[in-house]
Amino acid sequence: MDVEEQELREQVWKFPATPDSVRLARRDVDRVVQGWGWEPDSSGVDDLVVIVSELVTNVVLHASVPGRDVLVRLRQIEDRCRVEVVDGRPDLLPPTVLQPSEESGRGLLLVRKLSADMGVKRAGGDKIVWAEVHHQGRREAAA
Repeated sequence: MDVEEQELREQVWKFPATPDSVRLARRDVDRVVQGWGWEPDSSGVDDLVVIVSELVTNVVLHASVPGRDVLVRLRQIEDRCRVEVVDGRPDLLPPTVLQPSEESGRGLLLVRKLSADMGVKRAGGDKIVWAEVHHQGRREAAA
């Protein structure tokens, strides 16, 4: 890909902070990255779908602010795709100690495992949790 062709691709969604939004975010991310030329059912697409699912779920369960939507931003630059999930709570919750019998609380561990890089940053009164996935063998996007 020539330097001139290395464009930034970006998609932004706003979802209500409800459990249904997790499914909608997964579906939309899957559709968009395939439109950008990622192979359907590839590990990169699957990883992005799981990551967005975990990050949106965290907002819905732990960080939603009444009257505020969940903002999901997807960006592709060259060989990586970055998903950012924004919520209206600037506080960074401390890590918890998980017991083996607990059924929840492992979402961010899964995100860290599936992503090439991840982090959290504050932006004004918001918190942005982001993760990046690299892809290989990308097919050419449909014209």
